[in-house]
Amino acid sequence: MNYRHAFHVGNHADVLKHAVLLFCLNALKRKPAPFAVLDTHAGRGLYDLAGAEAERSPEWRDGIGRLWSWPDPPPLVARYLEAVRSFNQDGAPGVYPGSPALVTMQLREDDVLMACELHPEEHAGLRRALPRQPNVQVHGRDGWAALSALLPPAQRRGLVLIDPPYEAPDELALAARALGAALKRFGHGTYLWWRPLKSESALAAADAEAQAQGAKEMLRADLWTATPTPEGRLVGSSVLLINPPFGLEDELREALPFLAEALTKGQSGWRLSTN
Repeated sequence: MNYRHAFHVGNHADVLKHAVLLFCLNALKRKPAPFAVLDTHAGRGLYDLAGAEAERSPEWRDGIGRLWSWPDPPPLVARYLEAVRSFNQDGAPGVYPGSPALVTMQLREDDVLMACELHPEEHAGLRRALPRQPNVQVHGRDGWAALSALLPPAQRRGLVLIDPPYEAPDELALAARALGAALKRFGHGTYLWWRPLKSESALAAADAEAQAQGAKEMLRADLWTATPTPEGRLVGSSVLLINPPFGLEDELREALPFLAEALTKGQSGWRLSTN
């Protein structure tokens, strides 16, 4: 696997994914019972926005950079900005937290993060980035295998974040099939599945496969900053929620048109749908 998220960190796709992730975590914290989070493809955890990789293709400038000083964003975006700013005490965007770092900041004492990263360099970076504490577990293992090996969690409730690198041409189908195995083991959990928005027919087929594999209640949010094309650069992304938390649809309905306008340089748009 050669994908490095550092080249794309903080872009429009991260904004959508992490804003939804933080809503889901806050929803889990509404109840006192502990929860677990399984991050199947965790990455390195923290990213330097002034580093060589991020500067080579500074996509963050049209993502988190555009939103950084926005005066009054919708609640879904405001929560996300507050979390990212907490990693930057000098008031300027210098560090971007990946999903495992954001999750760790939200954990209570009995909640658990299981972060999986197979790439050796990214895994080493993840170990350095996350605090050494009993409820933060870093696994150097295949994320797809983890969906069977680590589910269901001992806490009996929680969130599964699926965000693979999509280097293989059949990774959408692979993810949908892996979801089926996971749902058989942990059917009442919340699943957040991020996908690149390049081909609507490919995503529709993946959604249909997820539903055939056992996904019942689904919420899908799409955001694009220019017209997506199958072979062009990534200008749009999609998140599919299985068993979405209460209130997320309403917050997305307010946040998506805001993000489509705030992050765009060209033809932008958004879509929100339920099964």
